[in-house]
Amino acid sequence: MPDYRKAPKGEWLGYPVLRPEDIEHESFAFTRFVAQSLVENRKGRVYLLMDSDLYKRFLEAVRKSFGSISTSNVEKAALEAVSAWTEKVESK
Repeated sequence: MPDYRKAPKGEWLGYPVLRPEDIEHESFAFTRFVAQSLVENRKGRVYLLMDSDLYKRFLEAVRKSFGSISTSNVEKAALEAVSAWTEKVESK
């Protein structure tokens, strides 16, 4: 009888919070970007609509703070704002 490798388990697909170390099967460990994509797709998202004036002010503040309004800088600024607001609310 041939010796087959273990098939990937499906249990981790349902994890609400997935970390790279949760993915055990060798095929996902070998293809790092597939595993990274699976982890990134589980992260929370907030989509925000802003009035034009507020959006322009926000982008100018990002440019002033980080030097440019690249996607990564806008994301950093938004995460800082969310984190600061969360800490403020939690401390009440």
